[in-house]
Amino acid sequence: MGHRGAPVHAPENTLAGFRRALEDGAQLLECDVHLSADGHVMVMHDESIDRTADPASPLRTGALGDLTRAELDRVLLGDGERIPTLEDLLEMTTVPVFIEVKVAPAAQAVAAILRDLPAGSPAARSTVISFHPEALAEIRRATDTPVSYLVRQVDEQALETAREFGAAGVGPWIGGLSLRAAEAARAAGLAVNPWTINTPQELAVARACGVDTITTDDPAWVLGELEMS
Repeated sequence: MGHRGAPVHAPENTLAGFRRALEDGAQLLECDVHLSADGHVMVMHDESIDRTADPASPLRTGALGDLTRAELDRVLLGDGERIPTLEDLLEMTTVPVFIEVKVAPAAQAVAAILRDLPAGSPAARSTVISFHPEALAEIRRATDTPVSYLVRQVDEQALETAREFGAAGVGPWIGGLSLRAAEAARAAGLAVNPWTINTPQELAVARACGVDTITTDDPAWVLGELEMS
């Protein structure tokens, strides 16, 4: 899974980054979404544009929630890329996307977009992920889209919460994942989708735990490692 695309090689959470991940063999993509001031679902990790805006951007600072779609369209990211909307990404992808809802109020808008996806399209097989149980509960209430609960580590409370809203998986930090935790998640009927695997040691842990997905900033590197083993 290309985490924010392939940020080792192209600007994160941009269409160029997602295309690079696909070119490098990613079988899934991961993105982050926030709401603009006028309710558009924008693809960006941070709450503000400050970190990722290019120094030459006409607009270089501000919170996404305080800026309109028209204002965000003026923002230049690395390599001249722009901030995509979730619709932009879902229209171009050829694989399912793991959509991380960064703020719970965005869940309703994300659900509306998911309901309009063409049946049978790769985007229609996407998953919503979040650290916010209320966001995932809203997605489950409003759509048939599967959800995965993001956590620092898998414990009984995390598993209970995931079960309460019918999650299909749980997404622990790779640094907090153990074989016992992975087995407990599978015993609860949950897929194991850890984040984010960027070193040989992290990849070894993921493989030893039999994870269902490998989320990485460099899909080409992961695939190369898997082919050599």
